[in-house]
Amino acid sequence: MTTYLYVGSSTEKQDVDDQAQALINKYPYDIVVREPNVDPGQKPKLNRLLKRLRRGDRLIIHDVSRLGRSIRAVAAVSAELERQGVMLIVDNLETVGSPAINIFALIAGAARMDKDLLIDRQAIGIAKARAKGKYKGRKALPATIITKANKLLAKGMKKKDVAKALNIGESTLYKYLAAQRSEG
Repeated sequence: MTTYLYVGSSTEKQDVDDQAQALINKYPYDIVVREPNVDPGQKPKLNRLLKRLRRGDRLIIHDVSRLGRSIRAVAAVSAELERQGVMLIVDNLETVGSPAINIFALIAGAARMDKDLLIDRQAIGIAKARAKGKYKGRKALPATIITKANKLLAKGMKKKDVAKALNIGESTLYKYLAAQRSEG
């Protein structure tokens, strides 16, 4: 079992050294992973650390906000750690409740329930609109976009770059190319 202390900062005002020292004082023999001043949406060191964690490892963070910018993101990381058998400890939450209460399981469950309810409400709304003849789905892409995509692909451009250049989703591009192949 390995224990990792993860400290990070998304602004210059946050001091990773203070976070690190507070955790080191409590957990002096563990591996510290520091990620100072990164773009809030990008946490490359955390992502590498999450891939390295194995069943039985522990991840200790000072604050829940180190795992993500939203409850949904934190819940996703928490659920993945639980699935992997990694113990997550949030240092400033230890005093909130007993260790038997897995607050992240509650957060993950609430986020999952919220998403399920949203999907259900959306499906009900679409079914009602279809029954009235008002919902017809998304409009198809103009043929000119597909023509441009084919020209760019013929020049050797990668599909990912073509989608980006045409301001469409990569999966949308794949869908249209597959439809084109089945027609021809």
